[in-house]
Amino acid sequence: MFNKQAPNWFLFFTLIIEGGALMAVELIGAKMIAPYYGTSLYVWASVLAITLGGLAIGYYSGGVISKKQPNQKTLYTIVAVSALLVLLMPVTSKLILSIDMGLKTGIIVSCIFFLMPQLMGFGMVSPIVVRLISKDVKKIGSNAGTVYFTSTIGGIVSTFFFGFYAIPYLGLKMSAIIVGCSLLLPVVLFPILGKNNS
Repeated sequence: MFNKQAPNWFLFFTLIIEGGALMAVELIGAKMIAPYYGTSLYVWASVLAITLGGLAIGYYSGGVISKKQPNQKTLYTIVAVSALLVLLMPVTSKLILSIDMGLKTGIIVSCIFFLMPQLMGFGMVSPIVVRLISKDVKKIGSNAGTVYFTSTIGGIVSTFFFGFYAIPYLGLKMSAIIVGCSLLLPVVLFPILGKNNS
């Protein structure tokens, strides 16, 4: 697995899932907070701010990693860790939300605790993929646009699916399981589809 190299289409498949997971986690996180802190503007402002903060750290970290370790093994390790963090959300959210910290502090700390880590992981994915598919320096801009476009399309589809169907009818725990397992899919397929890089 250490020298595996999957085709570019598989990287874009991963981006669609990552983009979808990002938006699903944002929705799931907001709904997990609701029974404890409501659905006020404070909640949504905190969720959005922590989402952007996690992504910002992830984008920067992904850029650094793409310079030092630009390989697919690193990419899918990050995706695997992010998947496990998502699967643990129903547990980690209950642990932190059960602590009385006051309204504003509680919302922010809760979001940082059970949302930010996986959001940082999601943020790392796109810069690494841009590096992996950019063999020609002249195509980096075009490749970056395609990467973020693909991830965003996944996010749009996921927002409708989880907002209109999964969360209302299947619940938060099952939705988190769906997201986590979806993220694990490319991780599992990678050793199968990837070819040894000679």
